[in-house]
Amino acid sequence: LAITFYGGIFSVLPAYIADLFGQKHAGAIHGKALTAWAASAVAGPMGLAYLRSNSVESATQELLRTVENVDAFHNTFGCSASDTEAIRTLIDAKTITIGRLMELVPPGTIDPTPFLYDSTCYVAAGLMGVSALANLSIQPLDVKKTLKDLKATGMGKSQPPQKNSN
Repeated sequence: LAITFYGGIFSVLPAYIADLFGQKHAGAIHGKALTAWAASAVAGPMGLAYLRSNSVESATQELLRTVENVDAFHNTFGCSASDTEAIRTLIDAKTITIGRLMELVPPGTIDPTPFLYDSTCYVAAGLMGVSALANLSIQPLDVKKTLKDLKATGMGKSQPPQKNSN
């Protein structure tokens, strides 16, 4: 759903920013918004991929702890179930996988594959919720009040142009 709005958001964002904050600073704010958008396009997928790899690692370690037939493990992978260095090498080489471990665990063990994206989806939903709340907290600038406040502090007085000494 969000992808369908992508082009529309890009087309109306400058006008939206100008309506909220005024045209004077709309260009600078738009530039910062696009910079943040680009940063999130890089950091977001990297962070979510990191969370998924942690879920895979956790599920693999849990399945390794539930393997009861040590001989079958040794025959399948060629190493002892207690040889952590060899197991790490086999996991990194994608020789030990969740699917292959499911063949060695006791019957009735729940396959963790459908749950690998749980933490990733929870984090993504949380970030979407935070962004929705942040967007709801944006209020248009009250120009009359701001000008009144600036005049009260002396910052709103017009100053004569300064001559350049060069």
